[in-house]
Amino acid sequence: MTQPYDVAIVGAGPAGSTVAKVVSEQGFQTVVIDRRSTVGLPVQCGELIPTSSEVRNLFPRSKRMPKVVHVQSEFITNKTHSIRLVSPNGSPYEFPFEANIVNRAKYDQHLANLARDAGAELQLGSTVTERSLNNELSIKSKHEGDTVRARLVVGADGAHSIIARSLGGHFIHSENDLSPSLQYVMDGADVDSSVVEMYFGGRIAPGGYAWVIPKGEDLVNVGFGMRRSIAKDDAPLRTYLDRFVFKTLASSLKGAKILSRVGAIIPVGGPLEKTWSKNVLLIGDAAGHVMASNGGGIPTALCGGMIAGDVILGHLKEETPLSEYEEQWRAEFGLELQTALRVLRVADTVMPSDAITDICMRLAGVRFLEPMIRCRLPLPVDLASKTMVKILNQFI
Repeated sequence: MTQPYDVAIVGAGPAGSTVAKVVSEQGFQTVVIDRRSTVGLPVQCGELIPTSSEVRNLFPRSKRMPKVVHVQSEFITNKTHSIRLVSPNGSPYEFPFEANIVNRAKYDQHLANLARDAGAELQLGSTVTERSLNNELSIKSKHEGDTVRARLVVGADGAHSIIARSLGGHFIHSENDLSPSLQYVMDGADVDSSVVEMYFGGRIAPGGYAWVIPKGEDLVNVGFGMRRSIAKDDAPLRTYLDRFVFKTLASSLKGAKILSRVGAIIPVGGPLEKTWSKNVLLIGDAAGHVMASNGGGIPTALCGGMIAGDVILGHLKEETPLSEYEEQWRAEFGLELQTALRVLRVADTVMPSDAITDICMRLAGVRFLEPMIRCRLPLPVDLASKTMVKILNQFI
């Protein structure tokens, strides 16, 4: 049986649930389809959300972002106040950065419940296998197949979005720009609960970084993201993570127990060139709305979801063109995402060598490293690239 809806949203993460709430509140028939049986589980995230004040600094042109990242205290497990970057030789570079560490499972469930309370239907344990040109979605669940038809479809289904793939090759992320990640949740860690640590180096996380995010009450998220296109070997992700946990962090994690393990794929190639079609919008990771220089994507997912919801309402009520969605998200955070990608490309010139990474981090210092983590280039991109290449050539 084909069920008709005004809007079908694939993916019940922060982006998808935000769209669903905005649209459902205005009485439009909305369905959210997610392959997971429980929203938010497994948690595929470091669970860090910058505070509203930090978001204003990160995305100064966005009016929506500081509002949508506000998290109720009941979902916050810890508050951190600085970020410490650690070079391959162990040198630390620390600067202030306010963040809320959240219980993502409960937070995501809260957002989904808000959408459901507004009138959206949730179909969990259901996988979209195909989308037709007229927005018929073929769905596979544990017990049977089904078909959903919608006037508009929103792809909020991650880096390997089936909805994006249905639009053609121009909507698919390059495999070289996908960062596989793996994370342990550990208990009994002896770490500073006020500091988020980011470790760099080809042996630790080639083309990415490893993180230590204190969750509070001796719990900690320890993980890393890498890019196979940068790595010099084919070692399994667990080999990298175990080496980081049991060797690099041996003293602070001595006696700590691994409670859970989860992996994810993070798109770090910047936003797609186009994130809409005549009857589809792409949001969140599916659209490439991730800060390539640090892998963060929750603020942009929430903001992009709010923008998408507003544009969809305008389209359904007054035939506002869906292209307005892209115009608005680019105006609010597009420049910052492009800058973050440039930062990553500059870093790529030195990341293959731990020795050069050490030298560049020492020469840059906090003065230049801090803005790069904040999606800003302290120097014009051409000058930054030439400087890195010049340093690199001196040591080859």
